This record gives sequence, structure tokens and C-alpha cells, in this order.
Amino acid sequence: MGFNQIAESDEIILGEALERQQILERVINNSPVMAFLWTPNENWPAKYVSENVTQLEYSAEDFLTGRIMYADIVHSEDIDRVRKELSRCCEAGNDSFIQRYRVLTGGGEVRWVEEKTFIQRDEKGNVDNFQGIVRDITQEIKNEKALRNALQSQKALMEKQKVLLEKQKALETVINNSPMVVFLWKAEKYWPTVYVSENVRQFGYTPEDFISGRILYGKIIHPEDLFLVELELEENCEEGGKEFNRQYRILTQAADVRWIDEKTFIQRNEEGEVTHFQGIIEDVTRHVKRAEPIGRNRKGERQN
Repeated sequence: MGFNQIAESDEIILGEALERQQILERVINNSPVMAFLWTPNENWPAKYVSENVTQLEYSAEDFLTGRIMYADIVHSEDIDRVRKELSRCCEAGNDSFIQRYRVLTGGGEVRWVEEKTFIQRDEKGNVDNFQGIVRDITQEIKNEKALRNALQSQKALMEKQKVLLEKQKALETVINNSPMVVFLWKAEKYWPTVYVSENVRQFGYTPEDFISGRILYGKIIHPEDLFLVELELEENCEEGGKEFNRQYRILTQAADVRWIDEKTFIQRNEEGEVTHFQGIIEDVTRHVKRAEPIGRNRKGERQN
């Protein structure tokens, strides 16, 4: 093979190598990953840096000429930690180094980066170069922080819900062991039930009877009392009242008549429209019956 053929072959090999290098550089420069080759000297002078370092508002020339050392852009609060960890990895004979820290851009903005560096050594095992890949992870850090905050908020909310549920359970236990039945009615015809305490069973009904809509509260009010209850409640609402108190009769599931005393709080929305009635009813049948003979006796005395 002649000299010219060897030279031509070398040129082809060199050309192919340059082409591969250009392709590799294009791939790197079009990616979010910045490539560095640092010497293990103080402040890490750069022997190579990819063009896309411009995303940190620097030029490759800034580092290659030595105008800027890589250590100069590492955040002052992080530089000691980065140095110590890199020294530890080198002394331990590690082949790589991974760390997250902050850097300052050319415009003074703080960015978070993740550095993955391969520690290159000579034949004697001495550190020769640091071949690093640096990636801007600022948005990832923000997302992670937002996720942590969301999880903490969710945890706090769940703890509050747990406390509220415990309080609700305790309150329901107190209510259900008392003679007073609690209702939450919609402000609609016959007052559909949103909530009713378990102790409504004292009247022979189940909470499901009312909550499912199978039974409307207005339908268990004694027919002779219903009109007056509706009229008085409507007047209270129209006059801007906040409460409604009245004694009237209801029919139990077994069709027995019971006297109850109702105390209701009228709930309104922001526009002042009545939306719900929060009621407490108590069976006062015994008190009413006990008072009836006294009332009749007094009426008889007046007639005599």
C-alpha cells in the first residue's frame, strides 16, 4: 500500500471520527443535558463544555478560556458540601459521583442541577479528569416540593377528618342516647330529610326510611296539625326568622299519636334564601297528657 493510500485512509478515518463527534455534539446540544470535562485542579477548570451551557446563560468560551471556573457558579451554601463529597468519592476509589446542588446562572438566577460525574484515573490510579453530565432539575425540585406540600396538607387534612369523625361519633353517641332526635331537612314540600339521628327508631322508623325518601317528614305530621305547622314555618321564613319552635302531633310507624316539641334553626344561603331546616324534636307526649287533666279540672272549677 502506498503512502498516498495510507494518508487517504487516515483522512477517511479522521473524517468519520469528526462526523461522529459532530453528531454526538448535536445530540448533546439539543438535549437538556450539559457535558463537561474538568481537570481535578482547584475550582475545576473545564477542558470541554457543550454549547448548550447557554441554558445557564454562559457560553462554552467562558469556561474554556478560564474566565469562569465551574466552582465559581456553584451556590456558596452548597460548594463545601460538593467539595467534601467529591473528595470522599475520590479517596474511596469510587468511579462515579452523583449530587444535587444549586448553581447561579449568568443572570444571577438560582437553579438546581443534578451532576453525574465519572472519575477518570491514570494507570497509577490517580484522578486524571472528571467527566460530568449536568442537568437542570429546577422544575423537578419545584414539583417534588409541591408534591411534598400536597402530601403534608393531605395528611393534615386526614388527621383533621379523623378528629372530626371521632367528635362526630361521640356527638352521635350522645344524641342517640338522648330522647332528642336530630334532623336536617331540605326547605322543600314536606321537608325531605338529608340527615336524621339513629334514635328516630323510638318512633318505629329507621334513618333509611327518611334519607331514602320513602317517607317524608311532613307526611308523618298529624293531618290536623300539618297546615298550622306549614303556615307558621312559612311566616317565620318570610319575616327573616332564624328559629321555629312549636309543639304538634306526629304519627309513629305503628300509627300511634305522639306529641313532639320541635326546635328548628332556619338556614339560609348567601342570598338570604332558605335552604335547610336543622331541627331537634323531642317526644313530650307524657308531659302533654299529664297537663291535660289539670287543664280540664281548672275548666270545671271555672264553670262551677
